[in-house]
Amino acid sequence: MTDLTVFFFRHGIAVEREVFEGSDSDRPLTAKGEKKTYQIARRLLDLGIEIELILSSPLVRARQTAEILLEVGVAPDLMISDLLAPSGSLQEWLHWLSHWRQEHEGALMAVGHEPNLSHWTELLICGKALGHIQLKKAGIIGLKVPATDPLGNSQLFWLTPPKFLLNGSGLT
Repeated sequence: MTDLTVFFFRHGIAVEREVFEGSDSDRPLTAKGEKKTYQIARRLLDLGIEIELILSSPLVRARQTAEILLEVGVAPDLMISDLLAPSGSLQEWLHWLSHWRQEHEGALMAVGHEPNLSHWTELLICGKALGHIQLKKAGIIGLKVPATDPLGNSQLFWLTPPKFLLNGSGLT
């Protein structure tokens, strides 16, 4: 079984916690967050990124981000999963991933939150979370994840802040 391409995508810019009166899980994207996420999704299409499935946290801001990616056509399918919620476990996600990849060969995009996505990346490539990677809102990490023993054995091939994808120019 070959390495699986996995993209970690942090949700877009959301309403700040301090000004949102509802539950943190209900915080939506801002208008600017939606706009930038649409721009980045279109840029991914321009770059020829092909995703088989978008797996998203159930929190509103992540789900909205995933729905934009789906609407633009980055992937044909979307699945919502508690595995990518802030309380999610890398071990449980890896267990899910090992079952998913038995029937699928295409790339996966996981839409979630910080610090999970950065910590998971470090665990996958280094075997421990060092706190050296920080994923910006609407930023993307690309990994090659081996079928067996992925912790410390995955390969980072892409770490991109959103400004390098906006308008294809690197300028915001």
